[in-house]
Amino acid sequence: AANASVVSCDIAAVPLPDRSVNVAVFCLALMGSNFVDFLSEAHRMLRPRGILKIAEVSSRIEDTKAWDALLYALGFDQVECDPSNSHFVLYEYIKSSRPPQSELPPAQLKACIYKKR
Repeated sequence: AANASVVSCDIAAVPLPDRSVNVAVFCLALMGSNFVDFLSEAHRMLRPRGILKIAEVSSRIEDTKAWDALLYALGFDQVECDPSNSHFVLYEYIKSSRPPQSELPPAQLKACIYKKR
């Protein structure tokens, strides 16, 4: 990284201990094909009852029931979903006391739709 205080890392394998953070934030950051690994890593790093915040392009989450099922299976309980913005949806989850499921439901995020300007 260009700045010594910034640690370059793979978001699916962050060099922090288990249960070491209170909040994890994904702001337009679930762009990798392995985005489920990113969310699993957030679960690993979050302390019990830690907060997960996600801001995502609305058009990427086509099946909200499947999205909700995935986050539940990963060990998160939804606190809030704010779809009031025409382009983005904001989610807040809390890390549940139940462990993540070993078999996860299928998950898909659509490609972003860009408007030519």
